[in-house]
Amino acid sequence: MDALVDQATARLDVLDGALSALESLRAEVVSDDGHVRVEVDGNGSPTGLWLSDSLLGVDSAALARTITRTAHLAAAAAAEERNRITSGLFDTLATR
Repeated sequence: MDALVDQATARLDVLDGALSALESLRAEVVSDDGHVRVEVDGNGSPTGLWLSDSLLGVDSAALARTITRTAHLAAAAAAEERNRITSGLFDTLATR
């Protein structure tokens, strides 16, 4: 019985660790030109957007595309990390 309880406790600890990692997951990407920085949470939802102080002469349509592309890259980075965490969780639980 003790072994069963220990195994269940170990699995719960692994699950808690994964949930904590997913909850605190953030990804941040800076655009190639350095004008835009976007931060997203683990779901890919934006949590921060920073624009360069020097946007003089930057075309507004180009800036909009840069913001969109940078946000997309940040969301992709968050998804990759989320997949890494959940894959590790599944692998760990499957081997125990």
